[in-house]
Amino acid sequence: MIKAALYLGLTAVGIVWTFINPFIGVIVCIEAYLMNPTAVSMNDGGFRHQFWTSIAFIISFLIYRPQPLPRAGRENWVLKCLWAYVAIGALSALWATVSSDIALTAIYEVVKTVFILTLFVRVIRNEKQMTMVMIACIVGALHASFLHIFGTRWGYVDAALGREYGVLADSQTGVLVLFVPLIILLAMFGSRKERILCWCALPLVLDSIVETYERTGFTALIVEFVLVFLLVPRRQKRQLMPAMVAGLALLLFRFTPDDYWEKMATIMNPHEEASAESRFVINDASRRMFLDHPMGVGYRNYPYASPRYLEGGYLTRAADGELVRSAHNSYYTVLCETGVIGFALWMAVFAGTIFMLRGIRKRAGPKMGRLEVYAAGLEIGLYGWAIGGWFQSYHEVDPAYWFVGFAVVLLRLQHQRREVESADEDDGLEVHVPSLAG
Repeated sequence: MIKAALYLGLTAVGIVWTFINPFIGVIVCIEAYLMNPTAVSMNDGGFRHQFWTSIAFIISFLIYRPQPLPRAGRENWVLKCLWAYVAIGALSALWATVSSDIALTAIYEVVKTVFILTLFVRVIRNEKQMTMVMIACIVGALHASFLHIFGTRWGYVDAALGREYGVLADSQTGVLVLFVPLIILLAMFGSRKERILCWCALPLVLDSIVETYERTGFTALIVEFVLVFLLVPRRQKRQLMPAMVAGLALLLFRFTPDDYWEKMATIMNPHEEASAESRFVINDASRRMFLDHPMGVGYRNYPYASPRYLEGGYLTRAADGELVRSAHNSYYTVLCETGVIGFALWMAVFAGTIFMLRGIRKRAGPKMGRLEVYAAGLEIGLYGWAIGGWFQSYHEVDPAYWFVGFAVVLLRLQHQRREVESADEDDGLEVHVPSLAG
């Protein structure tokens, strides 16, 4: 009862505050997803936290109609491509090979995510708000990790959600790897409060990823640690080392039991382990499925079309009794379900987002400021997520789509800041750019 009162009370406060200020709705929507109160074992009457917080945010937006930041250029093309991808997913119901209803029901969930992130772009208007959004993401990741590690042990969360399942609506590992680089960077370059928060979050997030026993997560983390070190300006590498060393030490020596390393060792010899070996068979089936249906089999129809291409030993029984198999690969899933056009649009969205974030980071010069640190964290997080997507179906993880909107906002904020600096220089004034700790 206490748990239900706590989460319902927080949600109620968030909804009321959202009606006062639509920006608060951005924070509340992020936390409703990352904290995912529906995973907590409590009697709340089946209250749909994400649904009602999203409704409140949309209503608040319609009431206040905040004006977005001035455009920096043509950055909106990534959002247009994203909406075009969603449209192709919806249209795929017309030629779905198994079920049009499945395609429409599944793409509706993506539509909601894309719609909300489009509103995020219009509501976030300054660096202070962007900072609050980044902090909200880290707080949510910390909460999700705490529930996954300790909540399942203390009975706070159903024990069945331990290990690989996780407490989030999407893949636990697929979500958390997106935020690890941001946490590492802010642990050293953030303000005092950000550093304290990130040092608290880093061990929990790493432990939660290890608890899933996913080779995908381990591979993504190693790549992210390497890229964080390589992509940070030379002048700041030494300052970054404590967080890097602490993170790697925790990952390699504290959180990983012996049987974890036994499973990770199969990365080097994938043909010697059944689960890893099955990926080759499934990838071959995916290629044949695409060649048979170049326009796609229909959104979320892949699992139900897979029995035509896989033998029974590779199939599992779904909740509805059907024998199915996931592609276990974001790229093959998108390609096989939405066809050539959908795949091209989806790839354009995330390639464009990474290119945008990279441009923000590169314009920092010898030392990154606040916006550039955020951009670097999001960029490297997307690299880890993209690599993980080759081994798991991470393409529907909501925060990956948030990053598209965040990239647009960061680009506009940086452009706005540079224009102010340029105007001040033209007027002969001394320019001062606040540091992260300021």
